[in-house]
Amino acid sequence: MKSRRSFLAAVASGGAGISLAALDPVAAATPKPPSSQSAALATAMRARFDPALSAADVQAIAQAIDANDAAALALNPKKKRLKNGDAPIVRFSVAGGEV
Repeated sequence: MKSRRSFLAAVASGGAGISLAALDPVAAATPKPPSSQSAALATAMRARFDPALSAADVQAIAQAIDANDAAALALNPKKKRLKNGDAPIVRFSVAGGEV
């Protein structure tokens, strides 16, 4: 992101989109099936952590994995990696001037 403003705008628009999608009854009635990779990961999680999870629980976990991947792609569409030295600029101010 070029600035904090553009980052905050991306985060805010993503949250608004998610909340609007939750209000749409048609979208909730026909969810997109999870990818095969996220389904395999969710199944492996059930085997390793909680064998009592139902098939619906596993599918919900797989869909959440896909949703997280989509959100990450929206925040960093070019998959640009940060360097170790990249950090936000911290600027302190006191009454009477800037330090």
